Amino acid sequence: MTVDIIKPKVLIIGAGPAGLGAIEQFLSKGFDVVAFDARSSIGGLWADFDATPPEAVVTFDEYGHAIVLSENEHNGVLTPAPTPMYAGVIANTPRDVMTYRQRPYPPNTPFLPTYKQMKAYQERYAENYLPFIRHNRIVTRVRYTPPDHVPAPSSDGRTRKWLVEWTPTQTSGLPDVGTTYEEQFDNIVVANGSDSRPYVPYIAGLWDWKGQITHSRWYRRAEDFADKTVLVVGSGSSSADIVRELGMTFVENRQAKPKKVYRSIRSQPRLDAQLEKGWKDFIHTIGSIDQAWAPSDSSSAGRLRTVDGIELDDVDVIIFATSYVVRFEFLRQSDEPFASHPLIHYPQPPAGSPRPPPELVGKSTFDGGLRAHNLDGFQVFYLPDPTIAFLLLHAEAISWPFAELQAHAVAAYWSGSKAAELVQHPDEGNEAHSVVVLGHPAEFDYATKLLALIGEGGPEEVTSDGKWGEWVHWRKRIREFGHSKFSPVAAREEAQGVFRTPFIVSDEELATIT
Repeated sequence: MTVDIIKPKVLIIGAGPAGLGAIEQFLSKGFDVVAFDARSSIGGLWADFDATPPEAVVTFDEYGHAIVLSENEHNGVLTPAPTPMYAGVIANTPRDVMTYRQRPYPPNTPFLPTYKQMKAYQERYAENYLPFIRHNRIVTRVRYTPPDHVPAPSSDGRTRKWLVEWTPTQTSGLPDVGTTYEEQFDNIVVANGSDSRPYVPYIAGLWDWKGQITHSRWYRRAEDFADKTVLVVGSGSSSADIVRELGMTFVENRQAKPKKVYRSIRSQPRLDAQLEKGWKDFIHTIGSIDQAWAPSDSSSAGRLRTVDGIELDDVDVIIFATSYVVRFEFLRQSDEPFASHPLIHYPQPPAGSPRPPPELVGKSTFDGGLRAHNLDGFQVFYLPDPTIAFLLLHAEAISWPFAELQAHAVAAYWSGSKAAELVQHPDEGNEAHSVVVLGHPAEFDYATKLLALIGEGGPEEVTSDGKWGEWVHWRKRIREFGHSKFSPVAAREEAQGVFRTPFIVSDEELATIT
């Protein structure tokens, strides 16, 4: 007599870099795996970008938060979020440490791959997993399966725990657009990233300022800002990319260049100023903006003020390169278990802060937070119910291998490899985004501890029985090499020939640091 074994059924939400890496890990542990993705092709944010994306439309909520979205997003149209990618994107991480485990780049790939090379790598990696991906599906709701629901047999003989609702994307052209479908799963992996809803910090009076407001998600070319005075807000890699490209229009004396470029930062970026020669001389660095005013006789757009009292009356465009909010629109905080244990705490301006008049308040809300809550110390497992897990919620980690590592740990943990108990994050009560910032070398320590959770680790990258080791020595050395020898901006400049010398590391050079 043959007994059919029902495998645990896992839904992976997202088929970008995090979701693709997860598919392999869960298949290797014997799960019944399917991934839903809103786009028509693999890659997530690395899918084909729109050279002329839909216009950024700015509204304000009742508290004065600026909401920068496309018109479709403001109107609730169920379509994939616009990608922030553009043709000039080049990796800020050495190629040999940004790969999936034991999946190297092709020989002679530049040390810092281009957008096209990274996209091609993703597509090659995904070839074996295409049968497990369902495109043009937007997940709209995930909740506990109601007791009165039609049961679906589970691996443990019970009704599958999670009820998932999904619908075809409204721009897919499929005949069943508008239809909602339901499926039940034992486990959920949220792998759709947190780079879809732009974050704009609260600035009093910004609703009165009449210049152009946009976000780095819409940035494509420096030439788009010709003859304008531009203020770039932010000190991260997106801000660095944009001010470099704007600055280079002056270095190369291009015909289409901005009038002037300001950069507003809260703290000094972690870059080597000695390697930022040329374009940086054309960037005027100022402090954070805390106040905006309506137009006046001296300023057609209005005035802006920094925290140290400097006033600007010549800015035409503000580009907020200030990252994204964390949000899980399909995990409704009115559904259990999220009603009892919320994932998101919605931030509010300080008490007494000015608010916009009702006639300037739009219908969109500040739908997200600066970090997720009620997760374990690794920011992966939902502590109230660890059968749902999250990938890639950290910042300043090498995203592709980092998400793959997390997926490997989740698959092992759900398979019964539990060498330690899950514990609450020590900074659970802290709302600051800095709680989830890792960077170098903290990501090495994180990997060691996460592997210890499932009883793995050690010097061997992958053992014969499929267990993982820590970052191998040569990968650590390359990571340190890329981190210490060149700043991200300077490395990009080398790669793009700004110094007129191609930055490609030879096999001989790699051998000296392994």
